[in-house]
Amino acid sequence: MVGAKPLHGAEPHKGKKVVGKAFFSKERFMIIAITGTPGTGKTSVCKALGLEFMDLNSIIEEKGFYSGIDNKRACFIADLDKLEEYVRRVYKEEEKKGGYLLLIESHLAHFLNPDVVIVLRANPLLLAERLRQRGFSVPKIRENVEAEMLDIILAEAVQRCRVVYEVDTSGKRIEEVASMVRAIIDAETTGDSRRKETLRNMHKPGSVDWCCH
Repeated sequence: MVGAKPLHGAEPHKGKKVVGKAFFSKERFMIIAITGTPGTGKTSVCKALGLEFMDLNSIIEEKGFYSGIDNKRACFIADLDKLEEYVRRVYKEEEKKGGYLLLIESHLAHFLNPDVVIVLRANPLLLAERLRQRGFSVPKIRENVEAEMLDIILAEAVQRCRVVYEVDTSGKRIEEVASMVRAIIDAETTGDSRRKETLRNMHKPGSVDWCCH
């Protein structure tokens, strides 16, 4: 899969600083991943959070963390080992500086063993329209829509990660989704057990059902 167009035409994050620092009360240093099928609004939501974040797709290209190019999909073949090594190095550096949140964003973010994964979802019909507006080819639109219909990224995240949230972006403004994501980050980083339990139940994997949309 490849990068996706931000929701409602928002411009992607282009800053060079990649370390996420929040203003929440510190419990422990955490890596929180924002992932999802291209077109679900990951970059737009991260920008709306007002926090610095690591755009993994940009890092892959800038640092050369890829083993080749998938000509059929017109994207880099990411070297996840090198990418994870880089993320862990940044993690250690920031922890020494007193930081406590590293926010990473990409449809590959859940492969890097984060502490918490937030999977953004979008109704397949809405997703197809977003990708069309971006200029995706018909085969790439079909591939991504099918992946969203089959819960591919959600299933990967659940298989690999201990704490997974599922957040439906369909029909919501960027600010609404960002508020939901921020509440999750707040609860997880502060160690608010009651709030975490409530949010984990509210956004537990499998809570989004396209048959009901």
